Amino acid sequence: MNSMSFLFFGMMLIPFILLLIWMIRQDKNKNYIGLVVLVAAIFIAAYVAVNVDMKFMNP
Repeated sequence: MNSMSFLFFGMMLIPFILLLIWMIRQDKNKNYIGLVVLVAAIFIAAYVAVNVDMKFMNP
């Protein structure tokens, strides 16, 4: 991955983390299962995106 990809991930990751923190504070029942599934899906999507990008960068 090149530096612009890392910059893009960083610019998207910081607001996402802040949104998750805000959502956790708003949840009165403290039901974290949905947030855990959401975070796991984001990590899987980022892992797949990085691997696909590596395949195209290194033919």
